[in-house]
Amino acid sequence: MLSANRILEGVRILTFTTGYAGPYAGRLLASYGAEVIKIESRKGGLDTFRHYGQHQDIDAAPRFIECNLGVRSLSVNLKHPIGQRLIKELAGKADAILQNFRPRVLDKLGLGDDELRKVNPKLAILKMPGFGSDGPKSSYGTWGFNLTAFSGMTYLWNHPEQARPIGSQGVYPDHLGFIIGPTLMVAALLNSRRTGRGVTIDLAQIEGTAYTLGTTYLEASVNGDDPKPQGNHYGVAAPHGCYRCRGDDRWCVISVRNDDEWRSFCRVVGAPELTGDSRFADRQARLKHSSELDAIVQQWTETRSAEDIMTKLQSVGVAAGVVQTGADLLKDPQLRHRNYFAAFPDSLIGAFEVPRGGILFKGMDEEPFRLPNRFGSDNDRILGEILGYDKVTIDQWRGEDVLT
Repeated sequence: MLSANRILEGVRILTFTTGYAGPYAGRLLASYGAEVIKIESRKGGLDTFRHYGQHQDIDAAPRFIECNLGVRSLSVNLKHPIGQRLIKELAGKADAILQNFRPRVLDKLGLGDDELRKVNPKLAILKMPGFGSDGPKSSYGTWGFNLTAFSGMTYLWNHPEQARPIGSQGVYPDHLGFIIGPTLMVAALLNSRRTGRGVTIDLAQIEGTAYTLGTTYLEASVNGDDPKPQGNHYGVAAPHGCYRCRGDDRWCVISVRNDDEWRSFCRVVGAPELTGDSRFADRQARLKHSSELDAIVQQWTETRSAEDIMTKLQSVGVAAGVVQTGADLLKDPQLRHRNYFAAFPDSLIGAFEVPRGGILFKGMDEEPFRLPNRFGSDNDRILGEILGYDKVTIDQWRGEDVLT
């Protein structure tokens, strides 16, 4: 049987990545068979996620492990002339470069696009800087939270009555970036194969995030209106909101979009007389009286479990969903049915599970994920098998702080 883990087998990608978006993009490419070689150094250039968590070992940081599954490790001092030379030699035997450093970091090390393409004109180069590689803000330091704010998402992710934006803990720019990035990388690799020439992709994470708010920008551009936060309200559905349920901090979201769904909802609630109430006669009436309607819905939901509400409403075609916690997700029967989690019974941080991904290739097997290789553990194999250097030379470089 064909394996989904070998779709990109034979593709070699060098990565200069840190944090979430860049490393996770590398993880996704590795999970489909690419040989992803992460290049770091203790002399400057360690992935910041190696320092997340209570641990002494830089290989035992949970966030780093999550973002770098299946990735190989090469420790090379990029500030050393020999280290720079080795990267150029590896680029000559690679298919692509992935990096999310700040703009011009690699250029200053003599490893910019033009220099690497001198040794390999076919290289596909994907850059994932926060604000892009040029422009007045291109040098800004960026993490998910400030990119979310800059995109306009934090402002809109709020309730109308709140004094300040709420936003979310979710770093959506990172998530969008590490999904868009590998997609563009595959397209660039296909282009290189077809034309014999590489292409550089400048994926500004802020632009990818702002793009998701397209209709909001359209309102501001066409009508001159400044869109305001809507909270849980939605202009085409009522009731539409997040309602408290029985239990400690348990909630369920419900959305009723048309008259048929409204009648079904009233039957489940046990209040068919509401269909004859002039305040709720049609969708426009329900939107006008949404506050009164929310109070009625809340009175019903708070005496029932979120799971029971979801099941009963879904059975009659009304959209509803439990607001699940992390513990809920780990035992969710739908996710378990689809083999969503990858389990690692033995690692430097003990047994754990992480999301495998939301894509299944029908008719293809999926091999187990592999933990990231320990820092620098692939030095001998990469420099020996790929570049052809002998052990004496490699050991000499260790003593000269080339491999560190």
